Amino acid sequence: GLSQADSELHSHSDDVNATPSDSRELPEDSDHVNWDVRSDTSENSQETEPSHSEGDTPSLSPTAGTSLRGRVRTMSRRMADSVSQRDFFGARNMHYMAHKSTVGENKYENDVFHDAHLELQERMRNPIAFHAEMMGDIMYFNQALRQPDAKEFVNAVIKEINGHVENNHWELVPRDTVPEDAQIVPSVWSMRRKRDLTTNDVKKHKARLNLHGGKQIYGMNYFETYAPVVTWFAIRLIIIFGIIFHWALRQVDFVMAYPQAPIEEDIYMEIPQGIEIAKGDSKSMVLKLLKNIYGQKQAGRVWNSYLVQKLDSIGFQPSQIDDCVFFRDDVIFLVYVDDGIFVGNDDTKLQEIIKEIQQLGLNIEDQGHPADYVGVSIKKLKDGAYEFTQRALIDSIIQDVGLTDSKTKPVPAKVSLQLHAFKDQPIFDLDFNYRSVVGKLNYLAQTTRPDIVYATHQIAKYSSDPREPHGEAILYLVRYLKKTRDLGIRFKPDPKKGFECFCDADFSGNWNKRFAHKDPSTSKSRSGWVIFYASCPVSWASKLQSQVALSTTEAEYIAMSQALRDVIPVMNLIQEMKEKGFQVICVQPNVYCKVFEDNSGALELARLPKLRPRTKHVNVCYHHFREHVRKGLIKIFPVNTKDQIADALTKALAQNDFQRHRRYLCGQ
Repeated sequence: GLSQADSELHSHSDDVNATPSDSRELPEDSDHVNWDVRSDTSENSQETEPSHSEGDTPSLSPTAGTSLRGRVRTMSRRMADSVSQRDFFGARNMHYMAHKSTVGENKYENDVFHDAHLELQERMRNPIAFHAEMMGDIMYFNQALRQPDAKEFVNAVIKEINGHVENNHWELVPRDTVPEDAQIVPSVWSMRRKRDLTTNDVKKHKARLNLHGGKQIYGMNYFETYAPVVTWFAIRLIIIFGIIFHWALRQVDFVMAYPQAPIEEDIYMEIPQGIEIAKGDSKSMVLKLLKNIYGQKQAGRVWNSYLVQKLDSIGFQPSQIDDCVFFRDDVIFLVYVDDGIFVGNDDTKLQEIIKEIQQLGLNIEDQGHPADYVGVSIKKLKDGAYEFTQRALIDSIIQDVGLTDSKTKPVPAKVSLQLHAFKDQPIFDLDFNYRSVVGKLNYLAQTTRPDIVYATHQIAKYSSDPREPHGEAILYLVRYLKKTRDLGIRFKPDPKKGFECFCDADFSGNWNKRFAHKDPSTSKSRSGWVIFYASCPVSWASKLQSQVALSTTEAEYIAMSQALRDVIPVMNLIQEMKEKGFQVICVQPNVYCKVFEDNSGALELARLPKLRPRTKHVNVCYHHFREHVRKGLIKIFPVNTKDQIADALTKALAQNDFQRHRRYLCGQ
């Protein structure tokens, strides 16, 4: 039962603070020759500089060094001049070469901000994890009990605890029996309202009991933590195949997935907040975990390994390209943590496989045809096409920013405004959580709305220090979403189109002399690309390039290279499916991709491996796809700038141009 007294307890939400030590010293050189030119090495002795007449060379110190044979080394004139500048460089370890590298030290604040942004845009490629990271409305136990619907959360807590008890996920043990070298980790509740993706109405209250992973100690109760998830390009691609070849789709959910796997290490957990036990109390008793409870740093990896082992026992083999795509005969299984989709020719066969998995001891629920997968509403239309939408998420964003008026915008970003750091502008103070809205916008842009990916990336760039113009840019974008809330991706494949990629770059498009000294990213170019299969979008991105391009050719070539890093895995997955006997669209025996580029210099550089004075400095890492071009697996074609669909992913466009490209990006 629930204790009323315990309801006032504070949740275990304290973060672990780690203070890095800056007192580390570099190790002294271990060479046999002593190059130290200081005459006095004592820290307490006062340094005295010898006086020299103007133009004279300082006298050579006997500590200039001796060879292995005992010969006294003669100091060079350059080294002697360095000694005379000791006051400038400092006396410690002074010699004619710097004793350590200064790269990375004394970074300016703007450089640190820029580096953080490059790291941020990589995290944005994983929309679900980034969304969870940026969200600020996850409730703890004591917060949920203060909500108007607290009674529903109480019932959810009771249901969660009963589920753990009935499935023997732990056992009660006296605290004094815990080994001395073992850690007793706190527990923490995670409470949320689960909403319908179409109406945004609350359909379920969830209470999840977690072990406080932030308190775990590496090497004591966890080691490896990486756990793969299926990529969105694989989900979209296989559903496109399903539409073309009329395959059956069936969605499944693993109920309380993580605790289905056994615990990896002996872990002890404090009794959850708000829970009373029949014998003893939280001071004398603890829980010894028997199953893989949520919240552990390694929980995702343990569950994934357990699931792969079970699937392997009934003949499912993981893809070599995507670890969460599994093949068995003519059936494909996609899994995102605990949500899965089966795809195959025969729906009856899919149902038999689900029953086969249930017989393995896994608690799996058959949810029928996909309707709500990983936060995306999937709808099959009368003409056989599929529509991916997230109207409930858009309504949630509109509600978060408080847009109650009827004003809307026809485009997601102003053409006349380039966002910069705006350090001279007032700090953002609008009545909404900037980071939370950015997380939702990014999730929307990466899953069903490629038309807003450029505007979203520009806004997310300044999440660490938002200013007034950045908040206004969010409002502008949300007004556009309000006008197009029913828009999503429509998959109506055209097999004649095949496999295509459009890539583009905006060369130094954000350059602004006024902000250049405060915002280093103004000199960077922006890459944008979108990959189509059978005229349906499979993957897209808008990214700031990590290095400064010196010409439009170089910027376009880097964009092409970045795009083909996404193209090649898609090609490999299609080739793997073909080798396993699945039907695919192939114009030639080998799967190939058409790449459209609107810069003649970049086209020539990609086709001909010739070094030129203005392009020979381009990093080798950007030439990775040339072998595919040489073999004919990738074909590169010119395209008119007006027909360059990726142009909408590199810059803000006027209404007519934007809407023309949007019809291709979203399929409607």
